[in-house]
Amino acid sequence: MADETEKIADPLDYGWCRYDGTRLRFRGPLCCLDRPYVAVLGGTETFGRYVEHPYPSLLSDWLGTQVLNLGVSQAGLSLFAQERWLLDAAAQAEVTVLQVLGAQNMSNRLYSVHTRRNDRFLAVSPPLREMFPDVDFSEINFTGHLLTTLHSRSPAAFDAVVQELKWAWVQRMRRIVQTIGTKVILLWMSDRRPEEPGRLSDGIEPAFVDRAMLDALTPDIAGLVEVVAEDTSPRARMVGKLFRAVETDAALALPGGAQHSAAAERLAEEIARVRNSPGPRQTRTRSTA
Repeated sequence: MADETEKIADPLDYGWCRYDGTRLRFRGPLCCLDRPYVAVLGGTETFGRYVEHPYPSLLSDWLGTQVLNLGVSQAGLSLFAQERWLLDAAAQAEVTVLQVLGAQNMSNRLYSVHTRRNDRFLAVSPPLREMFPDVDFSEINFTGHLLTTLHSRSPAAFDAVVQELKWAWVQRMRRIVQTIGTKVILLWMSDRRPEEPGRLSDGIEPAFVDRAMLDALTPDIAGLVEVVAEDTSPRARMVGKLFRAVETDAALALPGGAQHSAAAERLAEEIARVRNSPGPRQTRTRSTA
C-alpha cells in the first residue's frame, strides 16, 4: 500500500516495484528472486524514507549480491505476521536481516491495529475498556495517541499495558523468526541502546523493547547487530536525505546517512560470519554512528 505522502510529487525516486504474490509495493531496485539474495525485513527505517542510499542498498554494495528490501513504511510486526508472502520471500533468502521494531504497532490482547498500516489503531478489547473506563476510544486513530492518552489517565494501569505489549512482542518475534526458518540476524537501529530505558515521551524507536526481550530470542537467531546513533543533531540527521520542507520534522526523526552506512558495514561483517556458520549462534556486534 502506498504511503499517503506519495500523492504529492516526491523529491526522491524510490524506484517503486512489485512482486508476484503480494499487493505491497517496495523500494527498488527490483530483485530477481530466482537468483541468490539476502532479504531485509523492516519498517520505515529499512525502507529508507527520505534517504538516498538506505542501508539495504549499501549492504548490496558491500556483499556484491542482491539485497531484497522488504521495508514497509509504518510497518509493525502485525504486517509480517499477516503477509505470508513476506515471510516466504525471507525464507528463500541466504540470510535474512530483521529490523527490531517497536512493540506498540501490532495487534495484541488489548487492542488491534490496521493490517498494513500498523500505526493505525482500529479496535479496543473489553479488558482495556475495563482498565480505562473514562477513555473515549472512538476519538483515537493512531497507536501513539492511544498510548499517550492511556499513560496520562493512569500511569499505574499503563504499566500493565506495557507488560502486555512486551510479552506479545516476544511471542510474535519468535513466531516470525521460526517461520522464516533460515539464518536470521536482528538489527537494532536506534538512538538508544537496548539496556537504556525508553520513555514514551521521547519517541525513540523501537518503543518498549529492551535487552531482556532481545535475549529471549537468542536461541532462535543467528546474530544481533546494534547500530546506535551518537550524533542526533539536525545536521547529522539531514546528511544523505531529500525531502520537502513540510516533511522536515518527520525526516529529522529518522536515522541519517551515517547511521545507514554504519548499519550496512556491520551487517556485511555479520552476514559473512553467519554464511559460514553451521547453525544458530547468537553474537552481538555493536557500533555507533
